[in-house]
Formats: sequence, structure tokens, C-alpha cells
Amino acid sequence: MKINPVSTVNTAIGAGKASDSNREKTPLNNKAENAVDKFVPSEDKFKKVVTYNKKAVKTDDSFMAALQEESEKAYESLKRIIVELLERQGYSAQRVKDERPGAFEVEIDETARTEAAALIADDGPLGAEAVSNRIVDFAIAASGGDRSKLSEIKSAIDEGFRQAKNMLGGLPEVSLKTYDLIMEKLDRWGEEEP
Repeated sequence: MKINPVSTVNTAIGAGKASDSNREKTPLNNKAENAVDKFVPSEDKFKKVVTYNKKAVKTDDSFMAALQEESEKAYESLKRIIVELLERQGYSAQRVKDERPGAFEVEIDETARTEAAALIADDGPLGAEAVSNRIVDFAIAASGGDRSKLSEIKSAIDEGFRQAKNMLGGLPEVSLKTYDLIMEKLDRWGEEEP
């Protein structure tokens, strides 16, 4: 291997003509100086993957649809109780919707009270246990089962309950119990082995 001596070419910015004149006087007959750089790919066996390889977890659409159907069924039960309550007092849901707030008074009768109590009972479809199960199941499914999203899930639930509390001026006991159960269940899920 032949080593060429280093020339004293001034390559600093602003060196001007001295640099240009030196370049002109230096012969370009050395093969190394005339060589052109070209890309030579490495062999595949040496490739190192540097991307994020965490497997994406796909949510189960049929499970999500079943959760939504269950929630809608519980909501329809509550809606039916209200519509029947209004009809027993001579009102229609449309009339109530069209009237200005406070235009008439609706009394909660014993039938509506009993049906509503059954809905929010411990074993009812709107009870703390059932609602907390649906919320936790939905949250886990929506996250794709990714436990690293637990704090994000809990923050979103906190925000939802905070907004509900602000809209209602407070939360009923069943909602507070539901919140506690949700957090307990999420904590247990976060501690489980994957």
C-alpha cells in the first residue's frame, strides 16, 4: 500500500485563490483520489432491527359490540321507566322535551321508584357491580390489553366522573361505589401476570 504525502492545501473558507491555485497544480493521477464512493449493502445476517417491535394488539370488535349492546339495553330500561312515568301522569316524552324547563312538575311515583331501585340494585343492570364490569371490560378492550396504558385509562375515567359530578352537582352513592369498584378492578388487572 502506498501512502501519499499530505499536501498543504489551504481549505479554509475564504482562503481564496491560494487554495484554487494549489488545486490546479496537484495532479489527479492517484487511483484513490479518483475513486467514486458507491453504496455497498451489507449482508442481511448483520442487520440489526432498531424499530419498535411491540406487537400491536387488535381490539375484539365483536366483544366491543356486545359491551355496547349490553349498555344500550340497560339505558333502554331506564328510558322506558321514564316514559312510562310520564305517561302515567298524562305527559308524553315529546311534550316534556318541547316544554320549557319548569313548565310542569313530574312526581316520581312508587312504580317508577321501585323499577329504578331494581335497576341500580347491586344485582341490577345499572348497579355498581354491573356498570363497573362494563367500564373495566371496555377500557381493557379499548387499550388492547396493554397494561402500560393503565394510568391513561384511570385518568380518562377520573375525568369522566369529574365531568359527571360537575354536570349533576354531585354524584349519587351508586356512582361513587361504581367508581371505587372500577379503580379496584383496574388495579387488580394492572397487577396480574400478562
